Amino acid sequence: MKLSDLEGDIDGPSEFLNRPVSQDLILELLNHAVWAPNDELREPWRFIFADNKNGDIMQGLQEQAPAYLLVLVKEEADQHKREEDFAAACCLIQNFRLLAHEQSLGVRCTLHEWMYDPSRTEMFGVLSNERIAAVLELGYGANQSKGKTEFPETDLHFELL
Repeated sequence: MKLSDLEGDIDGPSEFLNRPVSQDLILELLNHAVWAPNDELREPWRFIFADNKNGDIMQGLQEQAPAYLLVLVKEEADQHKREEDFAAACCLIQNFRLLAHEQSLGVRCTLHEWMYDPSRTEMFGVLSNERIAAVLELGYGANQSKGKTEFPETDLHFELL
């Protein structure tokens, strides 16, 4: 198996089926994913779930997907805390992706220009002291791999100082 064969599993599916994503499943996955490391257990994140049941709110902003999860991070005044909180949110996103994979739920993690424009993010309820860490496009992949995914071994390179 080549690394290119795993691309859909690593980066999320290239196409989603027209199958709804359960809000209950997302909540269950988040309840486990929030065990990401964070100094002082601040849990600086908040989530906004959007699906296509009430129209496509993400039309023109994101690729088409059955559902979306906006991962928001509180913007602390202290730069050190702000950086720690963003790193913790990234760990949470990775936890979520791994948990979703176990449930055959595809996740594409995306960053777009509109996420940095407060006039566009306020329509989703993003507060002035928050930022969007990522938008996760969620759905069941049209070309799902069967069984366990095996990742090739990689050579790690490091230097001793």
